Amino acid sequence: MRAWLRAGLIFLTFAHVAVGSWTLLFPHSFYGRVPTVGDYPPFNEHLFRDFGAMNLAMAVVLGTGAVLLERTLVYVALTSNLVWAVPHLVFHAAHPSHTAGTLLVVALVVTATIPVVLLVLTRGALPAGERRRLSRR
Repeated sequence: MRAWLRAGLIFLTFAHVAVGSWTLLFPHSFYGRVPTVGDYPPFNEHLFRDFGAMNLAMAVVLGTGAVLLERTLVYVALTSNLVWAVPHLVFHAAHPSHTAGTLLVVALVVTATIPVVLLVLTRGALPAGERRRLSRR
């Protein structure tokens, strides 16, 4: 179970690193190339760079959870991810794109489901402080 939990956290980490890096470093490219993003003009560089930075911040939390596998940290990381993923899914389900449509909604369902499944696996994570106790032995 811990291996699946760690793998899922690493997957989510890399997804946030990819989106965050692209958006922070190349906001015009993200705006112009990602389906649905350009459907809501005007382009706002500040907003896109902030979105990129927030994705990278989420990657730090998820990545730290993957490394430490402490239950409380993993729970907070996955719950934080859901706080973003679920409203994002709801928005796109309510405003389907002509270019991405069903495929986008399916992808967003997957990205919202992964943290839920991983939350179930969180009981395989170490209790808070357990890693520290093990390292002192």
